Amino acid sequence: MHDVWHCSCTVGCCNTSCHRITITRMRYIFTPTIIFVSGSLAPKQAPAQPFTFKLLQHFFLVLFVSIYVAALPTNAFARDVLADNACPTNLVHYFGFDEEAGGPYLDYTTNTTAGCTNCPTPTPGLFGGAQNFNGNSRVDFEQTRHFQWGPNSSFTIEVWVRTTEVSGTNQVLIGRDAKDSQAHWWLGITPEGNATFVIRDRTGNTMSLGGENEGTINRKINDGNWHHLVVVRNGTTSTKERHTLNKLYVDGMAIYSLEHPFGSDYLSASPVNIGYLDLQTGYPYRGAIDELMVYDRILSEGEVRARYNNGAGSYCGPNNVSTAIVSEPVTHGVAEQNYFYDVNAVGSPAPTYKLLAAPQGMNINSSTGLITWKPTTVGSYTVTVQATNLVNASEQKFTIEVKQGNGEIAEIIHHWMLHEITGSRYRDYYTPHHAEASDIARPTPITGVVSGGQRFDGQDDGLDVLESPHFNWGADADFTIELWMRTTVTPSGNQVLMGRSAKDSPVQWWLGLNPGGEAVFVMFDWNRRGTAVTSTGKRINDGLWHQFVAVRSAGSNSSRLYIDGELAGQQTYQFEGGFASRSPVNLGYLNEASGYRYQGDLDEVKLFGRPLTAVEIKERYTNVYSAITELLSFEGSYAAGSVLLNWESFNEVDVADFEVQRSEDGEVFTSIGSVAAKGPSSDRLPYNYTDTSPLSGDIYYRLKINKTSGRFTFSNIILVRSGGFMASTFLLFPNPTKRGDVQVEVTKFQVEEEVSFVISDLAGKRISQEQVKTDFNGNLNFKVTITDHMRPGIYNLSVISKTKILSRKLVVVE
Repeated sequence: MHDVWHCSCTVGCCNTSCHRITITRMRYIFTPTIIFVSGSLAPKQAPAQPFTFKLLQHFFLVLFVSIYVAALPTNAFARDVLADNACPTNLVHYFGFDEEAGGPYLDYTTNTTAGCTNCPTPTPGLFGGAQNFNGNSRVDFEQTRHFQWGPNSSFTIEVWVRTTEVSGTNQVLIGRDAKDSQAHWWLGITPEGNATFVIRDRTGNTMSLGGENEGTINRKINDGNWHHLVVVRNGTTSTKERHTLNKLYVDGMAIYSLEHPFGSDYLSASPVNIGYLDLQTGYPYRGAIDELMVYDRILSEGEVRARYNNGAGSYCGPNNVSTAIVSEPVTHGVAEQNYFYDVNAVGSPAPTYKLLAAPQGMNINSSTGLITWKPTTVGSYTVTVQATNLVNASEQKFTIEVKQGNGEIAEIIHHWMLHEITGSRYRDYYTPHHAEASDIARPTPITGVVSGGQRFDGQDDGLDVLESPHFNWGADADFTIELWMRTTVTPSGNQVLMGRSAKDSPVQWWLGLNPGGEAVFVMFDWNRRGTAVTSTGKRINDGLWHQFVAVRSAGSNSSRLYIDGELAGQQTYQFEGGFASRSPVNLGYLNEASGYRYQGDLDEVKLFGRPLTAVEIKERYTNVYSAITELLSFEGSYAAGSVLLNWESFNEVDVADFEVQRSEDGEVFTSIGSVAAKGPSSDRLPYNYTDTSPLSGDIYYRLKINKTSGRFTFSNIILVRSGGFMASTFLLFPNPTKRGDVQVEVTKFQVEEEVSFVISDLAGKRISQEQVKTDFNGNLNFKVTITDHMRPGIYNLSVISKTKILSRKLVVVE
């Protein structure tokens, strides 16, 4: 329960008044039982006792524990210099598990130790050393003062684990089963490989987080990789409600949260167990443990994410730690667009970064590891990055595939054209993060504002972008979302065009319509604080295509909403939390119980990594809207080895010509011819074009409609199925090669067609270019000489015609 600024704009209702309210977040409700819950290790029956005797028993236990704790050495709880000052505050226990022989294991905070029987064995950890538990290893910690939690205590347990074990029972990482009461708690892994936390107070009141509980975000942690587990219990001082918020995190994101009341404490003189639980079979753990830390306060959402640090952690121990790059490289790029890759590495002292091999113009920030580049040429580019500290150096080598740009302005990140006419995948032009739909959720293809679009039925249609890091905005992020929409519906509630409702945090943002038909732009960060912008008085449910643009500018702390190139509303708000989540981004709905599903048309969804200016937004609206040309029909048919295309325009104005484009995959199109416009005219004007050399199988066609003003738009895409084999082959031999001649053979281009043959290096530098002509069969067969000025390495050889671009890599060796 906490105070937040609320702008009266949840998905269920929306206006722009902001006020402070007190909320209690209750994502999942769980009714505990006194004896046993899913996830607990075993039933533990407590004998019935008279109420007075139970009170006396509790009194003497509290007295015993108090005397026991007071008798311990005074330095047992003093923060030791072994724990670095960079560690979070209120750190009460810290086991680095860096011992190079068997236990005992030093607590860096208190300078006391945990003993062991069948001690675990040292193993390389993510942060120096770690300990490997073999299923018989047992570690016990007798210093239990900071585990004597009351019903309203706050605490956090944090640990890194790595295991491949598939066990038939639960495995305990850390826990305690009291021998003097029913108190019982443990953090561990279920037989299914999911993280879980179970806690039961002295009266038997039990709570279970994660595991196989309904609502858990499943993230398997027995895959052999290092995983970061954090359990947080946020106590309250309220004597009336005694409700507390509990969260279980895996790799920086909450997989389960629950508010649950406890009426009693967890006091016990029993030791804390690590790698097992002192109960029945022991529920032993098999795997590695590193960096076990306990706090007598909660870590905030932001602190948990910072501790995980995208897999690089946030080491604050006393030792020097080897560096290792843990981030996944970004392996895709687009010509003339900015490329970014934030390299993350573990290590203490903090590593520095440099590029050992990189294409021309690529740079790296030596302190942060951020790689920046603007590729200019299509091709494959090899990169090697190195992270170095006083201990060692770590390298990562990867290849970036750069594709051709499509003329967009700077810093575009995503572009879902939504022009697909088949299948359940909706491609993003710039990244591999495509939108997906189940069979039942697929929208209907239509003619869009640019090429094709999608019609959502308001019932069950919706798309999901499952994994894109580009929506994990920080509090200081700059971005712009642009889309085009059309609807005539007057909704009874809000309808969402695009958004995300996180299941691993309170994050929620969305773009949509309110019941008044006005545009809405909502953002709530992981603190559940935020703002809402509404296009007051500007209705967009009039049946016309509308440009909808949401802009966030951190420099001015402003959220702005533009409709059809004009500013329609804005709010100023400074966020304190970020928006990162593993939950998918939704198109046409929001992943909540009611769905808030959109009924209408959607097209041209784009994300930019900067705030577009008002001038840019207006220009983009004008360019698209003024280029709209109405086609009454566009059809194609296959006959006698050719494809005949027919289309008909209506009210044709300012059209110069129709450029016929063809594609093998519905994504990359090439022009194969053009037809001059017959207008201007207010009548129906018929056109046709014959593709005399169609591709085989499924062929996609569209029209690029060029205006006399220089603007252009695209028709919808049609699919024609043809026969015959027209796929080209491109052979190089010998490959790899030394100096001398390389044979080049290319098949199935146009007959006697002029094509360009280009050799370039991986940095995009053009080595040579010549014009060659195909023979009467449409084939090329010639030799290229590898001279001494071509150093050993990898080169791109490309054949470029008006209808095709083929590329192959040639390896030159000593």
